[in-house]
Amino acid sequence: MLRIAMAMVVPEFAGQAVRTAAWGQAAFANPIYRGADPWVTRAGEYYYYCQSGAGGRIEVWKSQTLTHRGQRATVWQPPQTGWNRDQIWSPELHFVRGHWYIYYAASDGENRHHRMGVLRAMSDDPQGAYVDGDPLYTGDDINRRTDNRWAIDGSVLDLDDQLYFIWSGWEAEQDVQHLYIAPMSEPCEVSGSRVRLCANDTFLWERVGEDESQRGLHEGPTPILRGDKLMLVYSCSGSWQASYKLGMLWMERGADPLEETSWNKWPRPVFGASEDVYGVGHCCFTKSPDQSEDWILYHSKLRRREGWDRLVRAQPFIWRKDGFPYFGRPVSSGTPLPLPAGQKPESLPRAA
Repeated sequence: MLRIAMAMVVPEFAGQAVRTAAWGQAAFANPIYRGADPWVTRAGEYYYYCQSGAGGRIEVWKSQTLTHRGQRATVWQPPQTGWNRDQIWSPELHFVRGHWYIYYAASDGENRHHRMGVLRAMSDDPQGAYVDGDPLYTGDDINRRTDNRWAIDGSVLDLDDQLYFIWSGWEAEQDVQHLYIAPMSEPCEVSGSRVRLCANDTFLWERVGEDESQRGLHEGPTPILRGDKLMLVYSCSGSWQASYKLGMLWMERGADPLEETSWNKWPRPVFGASEDVYGVGHCCFTKSPDQSEDWILYHSKLRRREGWDRLVRAQPFIWRKDGFPYFGRPVSSGTPLPLPAGQKPESLPRAA
């Protein structure tokens, strides 16, 4: 059970209720819901949360608030057979070139067969019906399209009128995850062979368990374009461990994102565990309702021991004078946070 401010105990996940904080301001508290791999995008006056649900279904939730998911719609169910019948992971909802798309990872039931798929909306409603396409090509030979490689956590970048696909993949058949990028000719078509963005084990903190003897691991790439810089925030170490955290790559706008030498790696984690919030990673970014604040949504572990029982959290972040984001530290569960700027307290359901 969680508490908001110094008041009463509220139902599980205090982000779903509004109370008045000790300083007299409407507030919410983390975590906001139980789950993992948050993805939220804003269109008009609504936020749309995208996630995988029971049985592998893909859900889109619609809300006028950032701290409550609102109304759920199931927009896709996996087929009974085929390459994408199982292990549906980390779907992302994007509005690209005038249409809604959902990019998702799936397999035939064996993790080693994970590939990236894409759904295209059949209307302008993000909660409407979608049509499924072929798996995206994430290998090394775009001309013959052979040896399509393991891929998860795909995201789309629209940079200076060129589309790019960014994801976490295996180099070959071994379970070693790197970040890759490839050009796209359209939102459903990768048009070039992949390029690895960087080594995954430059620093000890990128390795599984922060153990020198373990492999490096990169996943969950999320781009941020601001001013003259393109930043790519990624998750590293093991998602099942308390040491999971966020790192960052960056390049100057105008450089070629398909050249590994264009990218620089931030030498320290940009967001990591605190004393009581651990296993933080797989983030996304959005704005407050009035567009004045930047917010990060991420998941953390429910317990310190290894496993994938996770919670989703939200908190604001700021920008440094040098143009890079400063995320601070995870806010403890139950600690009151002011509502996102422009969010009305009465727009949230009240606790019973």
